[in-house]
Amino acid sequence: MFFGQDLVKSKVEFSSLDDNEELNIAYGADDKFMFGAGVSIESVIINNKNRKLKFHIFTDDISAENAERLSLICKNHKTAIYIYNVNAESIKTLPSNKAWNHAIYFRLMIADYFHRKANRVLYLDSDVFCSGDIGDLIDLDISGHTVAAVNDPSTKHIIKTDELFCTTFAEKGYFNSGVMLINIDEWNKCSITEKSMKILINDCALNALTYYDQDAINVATCGSVLFIDNTFNYIIDLNYKYKCDENLAHKQASLFHFVGLTKPWHEWSEFYDECKPFRVAKLSSPWCDEPLMSPCTKHNYKYAAKHYKFNGRYFRALCNYMKYKTLSG
Repeated sequence: MFFGQDLVKSKVEFSSLDDNEELNIAYGADDKFMFGAGVSIESVIINNKNRKLKFHIFTDDISAENAERLSLICKNHKTAIYIYNVNAESIKTLPSNKAWNHAIYFRLMIADYFHRKANRVLYLDSDVFCSGDIGDLIDLDISGHTVAAVNDPSTKHIIKTDELFCTTFAEKGYFNSGVMLINIDEWNKCSITEKSMKILINDCALNALTYYDQDAINVATCGSVLFIDNTFNYIIDLNYKYKCDENLAHKQASLFHFVGLTKPWHEWSEFYDECKPFRVAKLSSPWCDEPLMSPCTKHNYKYAAKHYKFNGRYFRALCNYMKYKTLSG
């Protein structure tokens, strides 16, 4: 294991389960994404009411208010939620940008933590929302595979990656790491965390990485992935709406994944039917009275302006655009 015994500094448990779980589901998030993670948990529960699920959140930043809301989920449903305050110093030096901070690397800690504690763990990003039964994932045979995941359509860079790392993504496929059913024993036997970290700390390798953690995990697991149907990670980029006026969520899916910088919890996403899985879960969750988030960064204002303009809210579009220009200097 790459991460040692000091990985978890403290743990808080909320539980109303009285039997063994069918599946462990894990998230890695800081407090900015806890709104999404909490509603995501709610969405999984309300669409899988007869399942015994345990949820695990790995974080180094959570407010008392959000922790209390997570505890309320357990009071409202028969489930368990564990919050792990992790030692994040070793990942804070890894590459990041305006879209992704060090929290994207919490997923590498998860498989290490569950070594000899569980056979499999379903990892979900905080912007993944459930709209159907996940029983097929619970029952899926992943023996001999490090991870089961869905092919990622954003693979323009894989030829360069194949050339540098001698991988075969172009032939065998490249997956999106926002939903991963992890075979804990196989992952650790193949040292996937260690291999991923070696890539991430290699300055030469970084030149070929587009999606830092996702690329590194793909390289480390190449050839050992079980590719599954995209109903378990149906990818939607809401910013594509103003580029092409079409219903992006044209398929029934169990898990919808909202990639890109506009999320369902942003107020400028309020126009779109694609966000229904988030809205339904939010209404039944402890975040039901939480307003959608207003823009707070220049990039937020930029995308808000585009979406308001696309939806005919020209005055709001202008206000957000002016704020974006002010923050851009």
